[in-house]
Amino acid sequence: MTAPPLVPLQEIPVTDSPYVLLFGSLYLLLVLAIGVWGYLQTESTADFLITGKSIGTWVLALTAFSVIQSGFGFVGGPELVYSFGTTALWIFFTAPLGFVVTWILLAKRMRLLADIRDVMTIADGMYVRYESAWVRGLTAVAVVVGVMAYLATNLAALQYVMRAIFGLPVVWGLFIGALILLLYSMLGGMIAGVWTDFVQAITMIVGAVFVFAFALSFGGGMETISRNLASADPSFVSPFGAMGAPVATVFTALGWWILFSIGAAGQPHLVTKFYMSRNLRILRWGAPIAAVTYAISSLLAFSTGLSMRSMVESGQAAAPKSASVVGPVFVLEHTPGVLAGLILAALLAAIMSTSDSFLNIGAAAVARDIPRALGRPIEDDETELRVTQAALAGITIVSTLIVYFSEALVGILGTIGWGFFAAAFFAIAALGLNWKGATKEGAIAALVGGLVVNLFYSAVPRIADTAGLGGLASTVASLYPFPESFPVGTVALLVTVVLFVVVSLATQGDRTVPRDIAVLIER
Repeated sequence: MTAPPLVPLQEIPVTDSPYVLLFGSLYLLLVLAIGVWGYLQTESTADFLITGKSIGTWVLALTAFSVIQSGFGFVGGPELVYSFGTTALWIFFTAPLGFVVTWILLAKRMRLLADIRDVMTIADGMYVRYESAWVRGLTAVAVVVGVMAYLATNLAALQYVMRAIFGLPVVWGLFIGALILLLYSMLGGMIAGVWTDFVQAITMIVGAVFVFAFALSFGGGMETISRNLASADPSFVSPFGAMGAPVATVFTALGWWILFSIGAAGQPHLVTKFYMSRNLRILRWGAPIAAVTYAISSLLAFSTGLSMRSMVESGQAAAPKSASVVGPVFVLEHTPGVLAGLILAALLAAIMSTSDSFLNIGAAAVARDIPRALGRPIEDDETELRVTQAALAGITIVSTLIVYFSEALVGILGTIGWGFFAAAFFAIAALGLNWKGATKEGAIAALVGGLVVNLFYSAVPRIADTAGLGGLASTVASLYPFPESFPVGTVALLVTVVLFVVVSLATQGDRTVPRDIAVLIER
């Protein structure tokens, strides 16, 4: 989901387990080895960005689950469950449905698009669909903004994970981690990212099952956990959890249900994976595999969050310094060293592999999509590949410097995540590839609307607070027409869908869709 937050991760303890150090070291070596192997497999831009359409069913499905789960299941998930009880489960209940929605709406069409046209990025696909340089350019800009946000927050998390595993000073954890990420990404491209995602996914699934068992044992079983939580606050185990007043909590749960069940189809690091599948046949079982494995991995967040809160409420465990470190602290302090090493190394791999996916789509936007939108494409494939790698290096360096120099800016970027991409791309991609009546004007309106709503309600208040303009921040917050806990991303997503449909209907006229695209939409 969204990348782990910056500040609370400072409180992850430095491990003294040799197993954590061993597994962390092995994972970093494995990451670099996969990068070198990926480099040997890369001969063209298509190899670098979409693996040459070479991945099979299980790799595609587990990679899809892995890029969505990322570090969220280990950091953000337990934090939400610990803080709000069953409210957070509305994410974990609905995210598996998101894979089904995404597969139904986009899997076959995105893969066919890669066969009938020269597409490697989401902006390529949107240009082909709408035949508009403006749509291509706005899509590329949205990708770059979202990638910088995700990457900066991932690097901010990476520096503390490196410290927890290796005991490094935080600044060295940042620079060494960024260097390894850069080498691995520049060498292997998406090929390396896909296979690291695959290894990480298997590790998280196995680790989640074991952590689930240890967490239930630690809390005295589900019955004891439920009783302790209900004694402290009955809403913790109510259908909608404990986030605010009852009505607001129901509203928030509904907002999360919409955002995470539908918004998955707007995540470019997920939907571009369909370009990579070996053929259409292997797409058939991808959705159930991704959904089931995501559900299994979510056992980690569910069990650690509820078990830790239960033991704290019953007075049998000390409260963690921050809810954001519930997952890491539980694994480090209440599971065997081997399991802790496996899970923490998987978190390291999650940050690395997800960052690689973002780097690749961001670099492609800079080197391929923006020049083409401006009418100045790079014609030579080898040159385009080298420019893409250079752009990848530039994005990594800029994001690393943001983390190093500006914690405030990282916090602002951290407000732009899942909801930003969902609002930007769900309507134009998921609806646009299923509705021949969609127009370029509708796509432009949706892109601009999604950017404005997300930035105005998410980033502007943070910028104003950072600049000492508390009055402005309060004014913007007062303009938000929903409870504070209701996700801004859901509002932006709904606004973009309405804009997309209304403007498309108003501008259809007698336009026709290119024949090959019309056939694709009808399939």
